[in-house]
Amino acid sequence: MRPLKIKASGSPPSSANFQGLQEHTDTEINQYLSYVITNKFASDHDGTGTAEINVSTNNTTFTGTGIGTFADTHRNESIGTHPASGAISTTTYYFKQITAAAAESITNRPVGWDGANVKEFTDALLDSDVIDKVIEDMVGESNYTVGQYKLSTTSPAGGTWTSRYTITDTTNGGNNNTYIWQKTTPTSAANSDLASVKASGTSLTMMSAAEIEQMVPNFRNRMIDTGIGTYKVQSATPAAAGTWVQMGDSFSDTRQEVASENYTGNYTGSYSGTYTGNFSGSYTGNYAGSYTGAATYSGSYTGSFSGTYAGTYAGTAAYAGAYAGDYATTNAYTIYYAGYAGGTNYYTGYYTGYYTGYYVGPADYAGYYTGAYNQNFTGYYTGTAAYTGTYSGTYTGYYASDFTGAYAGTYAGTYAGDTIQATTETVSTIKLWLKTA
Repeated sequence: MRPLKIKASGSPPSSANFQGLQEHTDTEINQYLSYVITNKFASDHDGTGTAEINVSTNNTTFTGTGIGTFADTHRNESIGTHPASGAISTTTYYFKQITAAAAESITNRPVGWDGANVKEFTDALLDSDVIDKVIEDMVGESNYTVGQYKLSTTSPAGGTWTSRYTITDTTNGGNNNTYIWQKTTPTSAANSDLASVKASGTSLTMMSAAEIEQMVPNFRNRMIDTGIGTYKVQSATPAAAGTWVQMGDSFSDTRQEVASENYTGNYTGSYSGTYTGNFSGSYTGNYAGSYTGAATYSGSYTGSFSGTYAGTYAGTAAYAGAYAGDYATTNAYTIYYAGYAGGTNYYTGYYTGYYTGYYVGPADYAGYYTGAYNQNFTGYYTGTAAYTGTYSGTYTGYYASDFTGAYAGTYAGTYAGDTIQATTETVSTIKLWLKTA
């Protein structure tokens, strides 16, 4: 059964141009009933009404049935970070469609011709013969309907589209946004001459737009009951039964790539690890190890020296050895004398001459000493020797060992490690799908 309208010879219909009643064609339903019902549906949108879509990053912000998610991932470190851990953070967008039934309350019903009589539409007849046609017009995106959703970075063409929700793809190089748009103004204006008629006592009168809008709760519930007009958010065509049409564009989660690369530049900071290579520069600190080679060392040396010493020694020391030379003294010389003098007595006097013998006692000795010397030596040493101890100065050469400490300066070399790149990789992609049949 189809709704009836007034047939007139002019516009607007009046008693002067009245020609009778006539059933609506599909085109006429589209041009007025679909226009009025879908406009009311779109204008009452707050994300909580039956068949409406909502989006949030908190899964408890809205009620409804989940129709998909979008995970926005991004690197925690900035572009160029080297070395990088590659750690990521994730923000999840939850897409839902309200499926709870709306309260229906129609007090003014259109009338139709059942082949024998003019009678009011029941709820069942409204669903199958009027509202299903309105839903068909909306999902088919007729010029007279609004209320459909699209996913797009810019406002879709045709009519007026209102941005309902924003979805962000966060990247270190700059964010990308897309939006859930809902059409709120149709491309074409309605033809109010095509309003349905209703029973008013024993008369029939044209319905007002407000009376036709009473069918909107039925329209909302019918979409959920049949599935026509429901949505899903996913990367590929839904596997669920029916015909699914992509609404708008695709949207991808992207993030900075991480790659191992060689790095050359200045490094200032704390370095702990093994350094092997040529080192030229100033090194100050404790060096524990043996240094052997030709080197000129001038400084104060204190320690035990064992080896051959050739040089001049001057000082006071006990000396035992052969002495040859003049010996002169003014001291009394006493010696035991036994001889012809006829007895035994002592001779006391002075002796001057050449003495050959051994002298033991303290004396100053100045001369050249060659031999083995094993004593503590304090003084200056210049020459070639094996040296072990604390070294402070400039070192140039090859160094291989574990170095732990602060290294501040210019490091020129190649270091390979993970680096946050300026280029991005695509992690996932979503599309908005509408069931049309």
